[in-house]
Amino acid sequence: MEEKPYAASYDADQHVLYVAGSVDELAGAVFREDLAKHTEQHTKALVVDLSGVEFFPSLAVGVLAVAMRQSREAGAEIEVRAREGGIVARVLTICALPYTELPATNPV
Repeated sequence: MEEKPYAASYDADQHVLYVAGSVDELAGAVFREDLAKHTEQHTKALVVDLSGVEFFPSLAVGVLAVAMRQSREAGAEIEVRAREGGIVARVLTICALPYTELPATNPV
């Protein structure tokens, strides 16, 4: 199965960054830039919805962990959402990064 490329969209009304596809080595820098941009350099709260992510390697975990720390130090929070039973939820659990679990979707 071929992985989908990194894609992100931002809902300015809800302050939610929706991420989908593969957050691989090629997408890591873009993911970092998206987090910095939509938190206004880590000074504004943001929800990051990773329920559409299919590949989330250690590089992506590192980018997310650093952004969460920088935001927290600046007095803002990044809330992470991941799909129940999905790869991101498993990785975040192993890495002890906090997240909100979204219900699993039923395959069609």
